[in-house]
Amino acid sequence: MIEIFKKTFLAGAGLVNKTWEEVEALSKEIANKAKMSEKEGSKFLNDMKKRYDDTQKKTGKYVEKVVRDIMKKMDVATADDIKALRNEIRRLKQATGSTGAKKRAGTATAKRRAKTAAKKRTTAAPAKKTAGRASSKKVSS
Repeated sequence: MIEIFKKTFLAGAGLVNKTWEEVEALSKEIANKAKMSEKEGSKFLNDMKKRYDDTQKKTGKYVEKVVRDIMKKMDVATADDIKALRNEIRRLKQATGSTGAKKRAGTATAKRRAKTAAKKRTTAAPAKKTAGRASSKKVSS
């Protein structure tokens, strides 16, 4: 008879959604209605506490697994992934002898930009002088 109460209570209580206080109150109510002795009631309550704790642990593990799976499907980097990348970067820096602190003096792109700017300055300057001369000739005629 007690086993039937236990099984019914576990199915109906929804241990995952209940706080321990709620489960404890329902357990005590069932023990009183079933007219259990104090020893049986205490054993029932302890059994309920154990099952409640087990259910909470299983639920926590399940939620963690679901979150991990979702993050994997979304291709989100985990802390372990980032740690592995940092170690790989450190290993590559050691292999190349680079500390990563040095800045390059000049890149090829920066040098090309400087040359292009210099060319524009030199080609634009004579055009202005020519325009100035042409206007001065017209005034004197």
